[in-house]
Amino acid sequence: MPEHHTWLSLLERRLATLAKTTRAEWGIYVRFLANGEEIAIGAERPHDTMSTIKIPILVALMRAVEAGKADLSERVTLTQDDKRLGTGVLLLFDEGATFTVRDAAWLMTVISDNTATDICLRAAGGIEAVNETMKSLGLDDIRMTGDALSWFQALAGSMDPDASDIAPGDLVRNGYRYKEPGAFADARRKFHFEIDNPFSLATPRAMGELMAQINDGRCASAETCSQIMEFLRGQQLRERVPKYSWGTKGAHKTGSYMPFIANDIGLFTPAAGTPVIISIMAQKHDGDPAMIDDCIARMGEAILHAAEAR
Repeated sequence: MPEHHTWLSLLERRLATLAKTTRAEWGIYVRFLANGEEIAIGAERPHDTMSTIKIPILVALMRAVEAGKADLSERVTLTQDDKRLGTGVLLLFDEGATFTVRDAAWLMTVISDNTATDICLRAAGGIEAVNETMKSLGLDDIRMTGDALSWFQALAGSMDPDASDIAPGDLVRNGYRYKEPGAFADARRKFHFEIDNPFSLATPRAMGELMAQINDGRCASAETCSQIMEFLRGQQLRERVPKYSWGTKGAHKTGSYMPFIANDIGLFTPAAGTPVIISIMAQKHDGDPAMIDDCIARMGEAILHAAEAR
């Protein structure tokens, strides 16, 4: 058996074994850019993207900028109704704070700010603009199903029907119906396992292909793709794929609904070796959140160690 097949098959077995140590529905796609070799484990299965959908939003936004339909220097004035629950810092800002669309794109990408996300989505032309962009790139398996507001309203509405269409600002002020940790945890679990309301949907392979198009300068002009990569290289959340690989550079985006969903997608370059596209998506996990984070980190370690030898 040729050597390159041996190391690839061993790595695939290692990843499959790691997946079995943490009960979840896994999707794994890996592409080594040095030789084009791939690993695909459940890579065609649609997964809830959670915040990894912010990569397609960023691509759609930057293509709109390239086409003159959006302006990164446009200033936005924050209102209470702009604010979104979940990750980020803008929901903590005072009304009237001003920043640029470029600032929002940074916040959406590097700390997964949900308020910034819906601002960027609006600038990009909305949900259908993102979906049409993905279709034009041959990526029909990436599909936005709603904005951040609609997802948080759905989660709140699953606990209290009156909250399903609550004003955005009131949703942020009031929070969720259940304040006691146990009841809130049970409601979140029910929302994931029993209510079909994904943040958005994508296959690991399609998300990996999108990263390849960004890296190759194929999803927009070379200059625009370079700017997209710059945003992704600013990622501050590094507790998954690059955690155990010191010196690894990553242009990537995570997505979470912990402990149920944990994703990490991007282009990673080890300190020595060649770049590799890694798209790991896990859903339907119901255990310790630290376990699924660490499992993805160990997968990343194994993949990046292999990339060091290529």
